[in-house]
Amino acid sequence: MEKIYQILEQNRLEKYYNGFCNVGVKDERDFIDGINDETLVNMGFTQVEKNRFKKMKEAIQRFRAPQQEVYKTSSNMQKSLKTFVLRYTYPHCAEPKEIRDMDPAHNTVEDLMLRICYQEGIGNSKAVCLYTVEGMPLTDDPFFNTWSLTDRHIENGNELYAIFTPKENLVVNLQVPKRPQQELLDISGEDIVQCHIMLKGDYEVKMDLESDTIKDLRQKLSNESGIPENVLHYKSNPVGGTLKAAGISAESPVHFYLTSFPEDNQDYHESVNFFYNDITPSVQQTQKGLSTFYSTLHTIKYKYSGDGFKKVIGYIRKLSGCNPLAQSLYQQMCKNIMGTKTQKF
Repeated sequence: MEKIYQILEQNRLEKYYNGFCNVGVKDERDFIDGINDETLVNMGFTQVEKNRFKKMKEAIQRFRAPQQEVYKTSSNMQKSLKTFVLRYTYPHCAEPKEIRDMDPAHNTVEDLMLRICYQEGIGNSKAVCLYTVEGMPLTDDPFFNTWSLTDRHIENGNELYAIFTPKENLVVNLQVPKRPQQELLDISGEDIVQCHIMLKGDYEVKMDLESDTIKDLRQKLSNESGIPENVLHYKSNPVGGTLKAAGISAESPVHFYLTSFPEDNQDYHESVNFFYNDITPSVQQTQKGLSTFYSTLHTIKYKYSGDGFKKVIGYIRKLSGCNPLAQSLYQQMCKNIMGTKTQKF
């Protein structure tokens, strides 16, 4: 029943906790199929509170997968679809937690993030970052968070690692791109250009190599693939205006990668930026303490990094149980690969 109170509290409806208990609410599913407008009126809900309850109910429905379909065979035997189960853990978590009622084909990574916050009773001041069990970040780019669990290759039985961080750390001047509407583009052109988009596959686009530019190719590829144009980025730096001048031909594929971060802002992790004090710690720290920490980390990076640091990282992994921490340090100290901002948390 503590979870019921937390749900109501998050929606500023906690004063009705006893009332819901009296009408028989025992878990969040009862809000969906056991409470109607008449119940709310009898409990004294105002119109504003009814709107909050409606929003809460929609959120609960969003977090839950559709009821498992049941199929009947000719012998009247029934079988249900296989249950999709995910496990997650986080710092100081006694044992892995389970999520059982999500639909991997329809629920997105963003849904999963919200569901974990909801399940853990995380308030509005914090958000969650997700990592693979090995410690690699899953939620760096808000564009990929709009993909389904299936598209992000999050599979039944996977275990994830969660880190809760103040929301201001995730505030970026980005808008999640929307899928382009089908436009009547000029499809003239006799040259078939083969394009490969990371994680999405191959596409063919009709172009005029003599006159079309990379911008034209991105626009047509966006229309063909359904991927927003501003997250499609050409892997090479074109040296000329036209496709032909950029060295693009019908014989070799053109590679595009996906990111919602602007091209001039993708090197956050280069140079010493990773060691700047630009995030809010989950546990309050003094400025002097943070300065000492970042300065020490920076010094270790440039004086003691390399394969010899692997044993230290092994100790850190074993003592902390935090694979994202160990993975981030391994990239920094042993591989000279700067981490992302999500890894910095």
